[in-house]
Amino acid sequence: MELIVIGSMLIVVSLIFVVAMVVKGLRLSPVELRVKELVKANKDSAEEVEDKYTEAYEIVMEFGDLLAAEKNLEQYYGVKDIYDRVEEFRAENNQSVEQKPATLKVVK
Repeated sequence: MELIVIGSMLIVVSLIFVVAMVVKGLRLSPVELRVKELVKANKDSAEEVEDKYTEAYEIVMEFGDLLAAEKNLEQYYGVKDIYDRVEEFRAENNQSVEQKPATLKVVK
């Protein structure tokens, strides 16, 4: 039983080593190039998601700091700036927001 576990671990380590060599390799066959593109595409998409998460986190933290501010005017202009950043973030990430038409109430 121990030999099976050790053998499977050696196979896994060797496969990881082969994939690492393919990613770092220079003169690659077409099959190796496809594997390299697949590995790099997954890595790039993970980095993009992390960057988007970081940017969204920064926006939310700045919004929280603005709400804790003492001056109302500072809050007003800060929230407008945060709203602009959120709109840019949505535009960069192709996120559309459905907006309902505004309804106004008559106050007497």
